[in-house]
Amino acid sequence: MRVILLSGFYTYPPFLAIAYFIAFETRAIALLIIGLLYALTCIPVVFYAYAKGFGSPFLTLFRERRVELLWLAIKIGFIYPFFLYFMMLGLVEFVFGYATVRAAMISFVAAAVARDGFEIGYYRARSPDQRIHIFPDGASILPYLKSAPLACILLFISVSCGVGFFLGPTLENPIHQILLAGIVVGVMTTIAYARATCASSPKLLARFFIWPGFTMAVTYFLGLLYIFRMMLETTLPPSVELALLMVISSAWLILEVQFVGYLTGRIDSG
Repeated sequence: MRVILLSGFYTYPPFLAIAYFIAFETRAIALLIIGLLYALTCIPVVFYAYAKGFGSPFLTLFRERRVELLWLAIKIGFIYPFFLYFMMLGLVEFVFGYATVRAAMISFVAAAVARDGFEIGYYRARSPDQRIHIFPDGASILPYLKSAPLACILLFISVSCGVGFFLGPTLENPIHQILLAGIVVGVMTTIAYARATCASSPKLLARFFIWPGFTMAVTYFLGLLYIFRMMLETTLPPSVELALLMVISSAWLILEVQFVGYLTGRIDSG
């Protein structure tokens, strides 16, 4: 908790300094540059949290695990907060309905980055070979794609697309769209998880639906919604826009769940 708290305070000052520039800023290029700068500030956060979780000084880890830290910086330190930046902007834009404090709220993304960095370092240090195979496992995703149940995945994605297409014209409120995406994509992801792992416990599936199913579906949808409407300023028909966003969200999350299940099964069998 101390690592997470300190990480949030670390990222607050630089964003407080530019709050006046983005409080009423809506230009896509400016917001994009700010997001990139913010993602760069999260790289030291993930290094700090990883070292604390691992239990070794960062310089020692850097000498011994440079390639691993490079992947950590790219995936968790840069790409992850860069997308969460748009998710947070979408949250305050479509849910809370105000823009003047979004600079301060962005600091919460650093807490997520720190938590993930600490968790990865903690489990990596305590695994038998000090490797977490899922991040990264050093293997190509191609074997998974060749063996993936594409028919089932396409079915789940099609359901999400159909629901979004037919309800798009009637659900104009972004909050209602976010809740719909969370429920539908969350259910499809939970079913995909149950099929991939043969899980049948109602309690386990309910917990999986809440997180990561519903929670991550809302996260992906919020970020994509902000990018489409505020950054790209698309003018798609409501049915097409909602269907497209739900397709991307469901495909993204279902493929992640299936791939993690594939890696977990390969580790268990190996």
